[in-house]
Amino acid sequence: MMRVLQKRTVFAATLLASAVTFLQPSTAQEALTVAVYGGEWGEGITQCILQPFTAATGITVTPDPGTSTVTLAKLRQQKGNPAIDVAWIDGGVSELAGEEGVVATLDPAKIPNMANMETEGVYKSKDGKVYGLSTGFYSLGLVYNTEDVKPAPTSWWDLSKPEFDGASTVPSPANAMGVPLFVHINKLAGGDLDNFKPAIDKYKEWKVSSYFDSSGAATNSFQSGEVIVGGHYASAAWSLADKGLPISYSPPKEGAPSGDIRVHIVEGTKKTEAAEKLVDFAIGKEQAKCLSEKLYVGPATKGVELSDKAKSRMPWGDGTIADLARIDWPAINAKRQAITDIWNKEIARK
Repeated sequence: MMRVLQKRTVFAATLLASAVTFLQPSTAQEALTVAVYGGEWGEGITQCILQPFTAATGITVTPDPGTSTVTLAKLRQQKGNPAIDVAWIDGGVSELAGEEGVVATLDPAKIPNMANMETEGVYKSKDGKVYGLSTGFYSLGLVYNTEDVKPAPTSWWDLSKPEFDGASTVPSPANAMGVPLFVHINKLAGGDLDNFKPAIDKYKEWKVSSYFDSSGAATNSFQSGEVIVGGHYASAAWSLADKGLPISYSPPKEGAPSGDIRVHIVEGTKKTEAAEKLVDFAIGKEQAKCLSEKLYVGPATKGVELSDKAKSRMPWGDGTIADLARIDWPAINAKRQAITDIWNKEIARK
């Protein structure tokens, strides 16, 4: 009798082990690790996309917060065996990810909502394959405290005013718009992509309280009163204003660089089907509307109906995506490392 029981126990254990082994791949498909931003951007993506996606599909999502440059570094380290399945990466860094092959080609047949996107929001490699999709356009201009800064700033050169010494902020190269702003200021000051001294001199005039890597860090600085003016995102300014804080946004007369937040599937993910479902969900009309109403990013999905409030806060004003000051990312990326080295040597250490 004892031998019979032992045999039954061994048999049952074998069946259980086989069942667990059989179920693991299916279970693994129902969980995704997604690289997102920190601060209000990450909160917006989580509330507008990730949480509703889990509610609609049952696929759980684990956020992996970080800046775009940090995410790209992780994807490089994980190449061939990624721990991240889907990644939000800003324009500019997105191009680098595409060129380096750490993000996968997106199949329009598996992501049907792609057919309802603006042309400007679909990013393709040189061979015409799609590698990234926009989930919202933004601009970076002058954000300021309306109680402490009067009159409102209208020029990037206003950051040199002595009353702003130790109370301003601008993005570092670790932020998606750090290098584009540096190049923009350099061109305005008379430099070019072979001569960055004009920008170096101008940045040294700006006696900033801090250089921010993440949008969330900049927002916290305004929220705490540490800074009262700086180069920051329009969307962040409007979000703070909605919380009742005396914060507003002013587009500089010399131009506000613009970019966008893009979603990608990581090359080599073992959860391609679930990842495709998430990307398709992310570019849907309801999700685009939610992000636009919450973060005031301009939708890259067609046919999104916005409230009057959101319409008045779009990065393109009364125009369209075509009116944005788009960035020549390939030209900037070719100089990205050189600019970062110059920054670290000439600006960050001063």
